Amino acid sequence: MNNFVNKLKAKIKSNRYVELKKQRGMSLLEVIIVLGIIGTMAAVVVVLAQRAFTNKDITDLNDNTNSVRVATVAAFESSGSYPSAATTATALTDMASIKAATGSTAPMVATLVNLGQISMNEIKNGISGDFFTMQGIQLVKGATGPTRGFALVVNGLDQTECRSFLLQSGNQWDFVAVDTAAGGVDPAMPDSLSEPVTTTGATGVRRSLDTSGQVEITAATVVDSCEDSSDNAIILGSK
Repeated sequence: MNNFVNKLKAKIKSNRYVELKKQRGMSLLEVIIVLGIIGTMAAVVVVLAQRAFTNKDITDLNDNTNSVRVATVAAFESSGSYPSAATTATALTDMASIKAATGSTAPMVATLVNLGQISMNEIKNGISGDFFTMQGIQLVKGATGPTRGFALVVNGLDQTECRSFLLQSGNQWDFVAVDTAAGGVDPAMPDSLSEPVTTTGATGVRRSLDTSGQVEITAATVVDSCEDSSDNAIILGSK
């Protein structure tokens, strides 16, 4: 009887040992492997999230510039020209400054808001935080008289944002040029919307009203455009 009981106890202990062995903790190597997998997955998620945010920023920017273009034509078409004196919008900071900006030298975007043609959010570059700089521009180089075209500046773009915006928005405008201007800075405006087109280099005119300038902006055109910095600017023009 005692032998049977001892054998039974030994078997129970053996079964417990096997069960405990099955429930052992993870080894250091297994922990390292799991952490490596989690780190890789987290890195992929971060990259995908950054791309999603960038795509949304570019889409919003494209929507805003198109809204401004439509509002500008509606507001100034009847007068036959666009204001050439209203050169900057960097002094605007909020609705109060927009409401106070009136008269012939007021920034064009402020005039559009005050006329009720567009909202304050739509005149803004969400990437740089600046309101769009706009100005009336001659259609033909050397022309005088009323400015029958206008240009709009999108500044403070990094290289990826600059190239993405060019591809998405460039062919919707009569004039497109790549320049350099950080957030809070206005680049020099072109003399006209008929500047010669250049297809090489990080900056230059990519599309214009020149006789050979109405070309399509493609991936091949864009791939060398825009500098490797956050100081890229795109100038869009329309008649």
